[in-house]
Amino acid sequence: MAKTIKFNLICDEKPIRTIEDLQNNFSIEDILAYFNNKLLHRWLSVRGYESELEKVSAITSSNPIEVIKELIRIFNVVADKEKVEESIYMLKYLDERKNLFAIYEHENYKTKSIIDDYISGYSQLVDGILKNPRNAAVIKANIAEIVSNYAWVLKLDHRHLFYILYEKSALAIMCLLMNEHSRKYYLPVEITDKDGTVILDITKNPDKKSMFNHICHMIESRDFKTALNGNLLSFSGMTDGYWKDLEPKGKRYMIIRIENGDYVRSAGHSGGDLSVIDILNKFVIVDGIDYKSNSDTHELLYMEV
Repeated sequence: MAKTIKFNLICDEKPIRTIEDLQNNFSIEDILAYFNNKLLHRWLSVRGYESELEKVSAITSSNPIEVIKELIRIFNVVADKEKVEESIYMLKYLDERKNLFAIYEHENYKTKSIIDDYISGYSQLVDGILKNPRNAAVIKANIAEIVSNYAWVLKLDHRHLFYILYEKSALAIMCLLMNEHSRKYYLPVEITDKDGTVILDITKNPDKKSMFNHICHMIESRDFKTALNGNLLSFSGMTDGYWKDLEPKGKRYMIIRIENGDYVRSAGHSGGDLSVIDILNKFVIVDGIDYKSNSDTHELLYMEV
């Protein structure tokens, strides 16, 4: 009787021999590809994972988000639901762009046609945000796609985009500020004037100053917390002069607000203390959160990037 030849999967550039290896190195892109080409099924079979194979074979959905959710459940992978959805949306955009480039190459499209398609693709991403104004995963993925592949359109359209989103989705505005490429259009930046003095660019750019003022007003509004649909995180409590490990290192957070006398820093970053002066209307992004406060009533507001 012929011997069964075993083979390894490669996930996140690491060899996968066991279910435990798969759990520790679960890569959405790799696993989805293995599922679609049935290599995952063969691997489960030759490795003797009959129960998992039966469950994987029973998946009938063609929706990649639903497939990945099922695979995460089957293999007991610990994963953040929102991050999973965001990653899936990004994969979808990559596939769509790959197919579009293949069409361009095959049919020798002219420049105008390509530009028209780019503008159309950008518009579809904006429409996707407007249709999902309270879905952070969709919004973040669409913004990431815009800044990666429609940067020149965003450069021309960022003012128009801001006011459209400002009316429809406070969450989308905050996600624009989370992205390192799009935030530069809306937050003050230091520039050197002709006489050598350092000033904020909003003093010379009334459009940007207007958008920034709208953001500040939005944050102070009564319905700001409700508008963010649970994506705004908060903490209140006295820490007795000690740093409280609030969020772990390895996750990035945008600080929305702290109060006078309180401090925040990246997790474990000794000497990286940030006060209200460092935080106010600057939307600083940190790696994990340590927090210090001498008040029970003060509130820290922040969002996961």
